[in-house]
Amino acid sequence: MLSAEDIVNKQFKTKRDGYDPDDVDDFLDEVVKELRRIQIENDGLNQKVLATESRVAELQRSGGPIAASATVGTAETGTSSQLLQLARKLHDQHIQEGYTERDRIIEEGKNHVTRMLAEAELRQRNEINVLDQQRIAVEREIERLKQFEKEYRQHLKQHLEKQLADLANSGQESANSF
Repeated sequence: MLSAEDIVNKQFKTKRDGYDPDDVDDFLDEVVKELRRIQIENDGLNQKVLATESRVAELQRSGGPIAASATVGTAETGTSSQLLQLARKLHDQHIQEGYTERDRIIEEGKNHVTRMLAEAELRQRNEINVLDQQRIAVEREIERLKQFEKEYRQHLKQHLEKQLADLANSGQESANSF
């Protein structure tokens, strides 16, 4: 059986792009709180059942109001039996209510987890889309810079070739004038 301490002490592995640990911790805290509340309520109901059963047994032993009101032994036994049946019925009813409440809380927890997972997946998809758009923008900028570098190198090469040609021409003119 899963206890509140099992939930509190549970450690989860973390993965990249996983669930937000704070969201998971917050949800587990809610589950633990509700589980403890149900356990306290269940303990209280069990105590009431035990007290009722104890009172029925005491009345049967002491010949209390049930026995005193009976005029014959069979009537006393019948009344005690009816009271015992009533106590058992109340006990069963309290137990069933506890199970129903437990099932309702578990279902709410599952629905909450489902909603949290859906929200986390949506956030993750949105983050991935944003990152993809940023990646595409960076790739475009890289391509633009590569094209700029290519054109710059071409212009620089042309400029240097022109400067060398001018230098060679001025060197030949100087040599021819001597």
